[in-house]
Amino acid sequence: METVPAFLLPGEVEMLTGFKTHARQVSWLRTKGWRFELSGSNRPIIARRYAESLLGCGDHQHQNTRPNFDALRAA
Repeated sequence: METVPAFLLPGEVEMLTGFKTHARQVSWLRTKGWRFELSGSNRPIIARRYAESLLGCGDHQHQNTRPNFDALRAA
């Protein structure tokens, strides 16, 4: 079983922001309102689960999308 890192890898941050330099990545993240921390080398650190939730691809439970006809009948 493969372990998924808790934080986005540098290449993933580059792919997300479209920028290679940390300063431009940070600027993009701030402009978009993303939460992140800076490493000691000023590299943006983004939690994977946070990024996935913003991008709509995180683990989430499926809601029942069928109508509740019993509730309508009781009314």
